[in-house]
Amino acid sequence: MLLNSLILDNETSAILNDIFHGYDKRVLPFVQGPVLVNMTIVLGILIELKENQQLAAYVISHTQRWYDNRLIWDPSKYRGQREVIVPQNMVWIPKLFVYNSLESKDMLTENRADVRLYHNGRIKINIPQYVQAICRIQTQAFPFDCQFCAVALASPLLNVEEMIVNATQPPRDSYFTGNAEWFLFNVTVRHMTFEEEGESRVEIHYIFHLQRRPIYYITVIVAPTFLISALSILGIFSPGSNDGPRNEKVSLGLGSLLAMTVLLGIVAGAMPKSNDIPLLGYYILVVIVLCAVAVGISMAFLAVSRHYIQKEQMPSKRLLRFMFLNEYRKRRSTVFRGVHNYRFSQECDDLMYSKVPEIQSICMMMEEIADSHRSMRRKADMKANKKLIEREWARVFARFDYFFLVVFETLNLSALAVFLRVAWLPTPELRDQIL
Repeated sequence: MLLNSLILDNETSAILNDIFHGYDKRVLPFVQGPVLVNMTIVLGILIELKENQQLAAYVISHTQRWYDNRLIWDPSKYRGQREVIVPQNMVWIPKLFVYNSLESKDMLTENRADVRLYHNGRIKINIPQYVQAICRIQTQAFPFDCQFCAVALASPLLNVEEMIVNATQPPRDSYFTGNAEWFLFNVTVRHMTFEEEGESRVEIHYIFHLQRRPIYYITVIVAPTFLISALSILGIFSPGSNDGPRNEKVSLGLGSLLAMTVLLGIVAGAMPKSNDIPLLGYYILVVIVLCAVAVGISMAFLAVSRHYIQKEQMPSKRLLRFMFLNEYRKRRSTVFRGVHNYRFSQECDDLMYSKVPEIQSICMMMEEIADSHRSMRRKADMKANKKLIEREWARVFARFDYFFLVVFETLNLSALAVFLRVAWLPTPELRDQIL
């Protein structure tokens, strides 16, 4: 084994000495036309996607293959050795840069990176890079959105008459993965050209197809929003017997509006500042409008009930029939019932003018007692009548409460169903314009 290793090292040294004699890596390897570079991506790992900054960070690795006829040897002269590995800085390398990146750095330096040379002049290099590139976020379907983020490479100087790049789709054994929030389900390669100062240059796009994982937003924002709105509507339109509970309903609705406004602020903080309102934002706005209208209706009911109760006006029979309610029975007044018990006979009236002071005092006291009793009965009847009016209007508004409770809960469920329906829509097609 040691002998074979020494022989192999000697043959490799001989090959390198022969093929690199007079070799100049600064000169392009022209072969009857432009240099043809075949390249594709074999590794893609999404590190993070910052929506509000519209930046995506990846670790990628792409391969490049081309021919250099100056680096050809006959394997039969070197004990059948058909390939060698040399440092990258020994040969000419196609120069492509990521022009839509905020930060790009090679994970291997020129001294540590190697290339593989084949006996027929073919060269292969694998370039691992960390890239932080611009990604134009489309937030209309958030949190069920699908993003297309590209890593765009271009030649800084060589035109198509000097170098042609043939970009192919990734092989089946390539490795691509997303992160905790994004699922990377596909990577496509797009070959393009662009014009600059009358010259055509190559441009390659590695397009990452990203699908957001929406479970976090559904459990943290959507579910609490729906529960808060459903319970708020239930509390606002739950029937009450007087004004006290209705005042509490208005306070409950206002508190729910405040809570949903906070949730909307959380969504706005995660999204880029643009004219596009995300789907989740529309849903929260619709729920806020529903709760606001519910609070307005409850306040209107409160004002109307107070108005009629203060006027001591009973609901009309037509209104009761319209609401399918039984008509109330008028309560007979008891203020003058049994008044004859306190009416004195003519004899008592005559005694009032009697000269006996004790009799006059007794008659006056009895008359005062009778007046006091009549006043108390009058107040009791007024109080009972007011309670009757409150109870009748409470019956009327209870029917309104049940009606609006069904209507608003149905609208709330409909808004949630329309929102969740987007999750089952097909994945959008790849756009022509990515950058």
